[in-house]
Amino acid sequence: MNNNSLRPKNIIIGLLLLIIIGSLFSFMMSQLKRRATYVAFDKNIKITVELAQNDAAQYQGLSNRKSLCQTCGLLFVWPDYEIRNFVMRNMNFPLDIIFIADNKIMEIDSNLWPEGDSPQNIYSSDVPVNYVLEINGGLTDRYGIMVGDEVTVNIP
Repeated sequence: MNNNSLRPKNIIIGLLLLIIIGSLFSFMMSQLKRRATYVAFDKNIKITVELAQNDAAQYQGLSNRKSLCQTCGLLFVWPDYEIRNFVMRNMNFPLDIIFIADNKIMEIDSNLWPEGDSPQNIYSSDVPVNYVLEINGGLTDRYGIMVGDEVTVNIP
């Protein structure tokens, strides 16, 4: 057998491998999308969230970000329930802060304006919570999200 007779066979094998790899990649991406991390409200509203689960991420929050998409947010996650305190340190846009316990909205602080590197205002939950969601300022009013609403927190 010479090299010329192997060439078409190698091309076909290569193409088949590319098709298989492409199919696997497509399947894996669809699974990741299906398992996206989000908070869903009982008003048929879904916010895709990034997670802040450790001290460094929670301290940083959305500070110094230029913007946040309209259906995106940052979800702070704790294994326990405590009174949670937030400030608008080094923010570049207003936020709504939603305090959540047992998949129920306990409190909302709306349209909070940035305060630079020395914030004066502290926004605290009145009751112990285990989640806090930050979204763009004004969205709770626009979507009619209220204290007492049920939420579904999906963390794959």
